[in-house]
Amino acid sequence: MAGELLDIGFRPKLVMSLDPPDAETRFRAWQAANAKALAGVPAEAMRVEYGRTGAGLYVRVRIDESQLPAGLASP
Repeated sequence: MAGELLDIGFRPKLVMSLDPPDAETRFRAWQAANAKALAGVPAEAMRVEYGRTGAGLYVRVRIDESQLPAGLASP
């Protein structure tokens, strides 16, 4: 099959997803609550995705599976 055994790199895992309203405020609180756990995650292994919908801002955080820290709290 085409693409079989093709190395696609690290797979990011969705660790946090917040929808409007007040997603930014809840993201900042989640980030502060998880500061210790997130401190050990290399910047290139973590992705913060955000955008706007008609209802407001949404935020998603993905971390490479190989770099997932233990003890992340829920938002």
